Amino acid sequence: MYYNVPMYRVLQQSISMNPVRALIRFSLLWMGLALFLAITPAYANGMQAPLPDSPLVRMITQAPSPFGAYEIDKEALFQLYQLRKFAPAWDTQSENSRKANADFLESLKNFVAYHGLDETQLPFSQMASLIEEPDAPDAAEKLEILMTDSLIKRARRINGEDVSLAYIYTGWEFERPSRNIVSELAASINDNLLNEYFAAQAPQDVDYKLLATALKSYRELEGKGAWPVIAAGEIIRAGDSDPRLPVIQARLEAEGYTFPPRRTGESPQLLTAAFQDVIITYQARNMLEADGNIGAKTLTAMNKSLDSRIGQITANMERKRHMPRVFPARYAIVNIAGTSVKVIDNGQVVYHEPVIVGRVDRKTPFIQSEIRSVIFNPSWHVPAKIAREDILPKLRKDPHYLEKMGFVINGSADDPHGSMIDWNEIDKSEFNFRLRQSPGDLNSLGRIKFDFDNRFAVYMHGTPHEELFAKVDRHLSSGCIRLKDPEAFAAIVLADNEGEWTEERAQGEIDKRKTHWLKVATPLPLYIVYESAFFPTPDSPIHFAPDRYNYDRLLLDALKNEES
Repeated sequence: MYYNVPMYRVLQQSISMNPVRALIRFSLLWMGLALFLAITPAYANGMQAPLPDSPLVRMITQAPSPFGAYEIDKEALFQLYQLRKFAPAWDTQSENSRKANADFLESLKNFVAYHGLDETQLPFSQMASLIEEPDAPDAAEKLEILMTDSLIKRARRINGEDVSLAYIYTGWEFERPSRNIVSELAASINDNLLNEYFAAQAPQDVDYKLLATALKSYRELEGKGAWPVIAAGEIIRAGDSDPRLPVIQARLEAEGYTFPPRRTGESPQLLTAAFQDVIITYQARNMLEADGNIGAKTLTAMNKSLDSRIGQITANMERKRHMPRVFPARYAIVNIAGTSVKVIDNGQVVYHEPVIVGRVDRKTPFIQSEIRSVIFNPSWHVPAKIAREDILPKLRKDPHYLEKMGFVINGSADDPHGSMIDWNEIDKSEFNFRLRQSPGDLNSLGRIKFDFDNRFAVYMHGTPHEELFAKVDRHLSSGCIRLKDPEAFAAIVLADNEGEWTEERAQGEIDKRKTHWLKVATPLPLYIVYESAFFPTPDSPIHFAPDRYNYDRLLLDALKNEES
């Protein structure tokens, strides 16, 4: 077992592994040992024993700080070293320690880079200097504390404990079980499962690993310098000649796109069909209209800096670190940024369709819930805000709008369609009519509604306006999620209900033209998330969606403020 082996020996055995595994093995060794050795009765009772007069205590409490601008986490350090009775956790003085600690430092750098963390927030240069100059005053104690502090901070960050996304995003209430890292580490030592424990702190899903791989690729591109910036100008269409095309080709080649060779004598400034094919691929991967023409929106996307793309990837990795670590075998996931929904069944995508989500001023919230009921031919009880802001202006233009669209005013039997009301005299603040739209072809919910518990009155449903799915930007709703193919989705949701549910059976329920509420036999877990850098399938290249809700920027700013 690891705790019978000198620490530097474990590190030396580990450096032949990949850098992440090397870091995991060594760092968790000493942390686990610290916590396993002594969880004192004083801590069990919520009390702390008096601090001893030791070099580590003096170093941690020294003022001014011996670490300059770098701020150590004194509380966490005291907690950890109290468990160790303030015995050092690192070998910083033996003849073998210099190489072992240097190797560990390199592993820590690689670990930080792999997970998209900010290397500048850790005192790598200070630690490197202390390793190279072990005879400097207090070098052993300083290195001990900096290495311990660095590892604690990275462990917290990789476990999503640096910032609370509930303070950044409305509705961020994803369920993650409370964890006692101290007891978990102690148990892992007992069970000889240190590597497995630390590996489990980061998300294990395929998409997270794909994002980490993409991040590495974009970091490598960054090392080669910025990609070319393309000048604004007129839209370039098939057959056009434009001096910007060689620059556009160089820009896309820098990101890994490949162009077929031009025919002999063909101008490099000509937008050929083959060149357009590459443009169409680029547009599809960046949520643009894939028509092959090079207009303002396409140029804007191409001119996004490498740094912004790296930020986009790291923001998505950070959000995943705050998500549940384990997902059910079968679940649905809505991507607000990518305007799509998937159903995953035992790791396989069994349903993948576009959706319409909330516009910027009526955002679709983050939600974790379960689809528990399906309603065929539903009525729509219009939310007060939509009635005031959307329907009232239409009534002022056409007083017969309610009747034409199948609405009635609840509790107004004498005038169910408001035909006798002068809507121009009704102010928004005075609009207190409760509207209901009857089932039918005009109903805004379409023919099927999917209900799930949430505090936002958000649900999934069909739509009578299927033409909107042809749009690239589908942030068009008032917050609910509209489905392109609700019949197929219903067949999946109701798969465990009595009888065989198919799209045809769902259509049969619709054709009855009667409202029919069905309880879902096996509720389908649902996650509504925001992924602006994503992979439609595990074999797909990375796709980028515009940050419509500004959620990437909010998160990156919060992380920057937290670490500054």
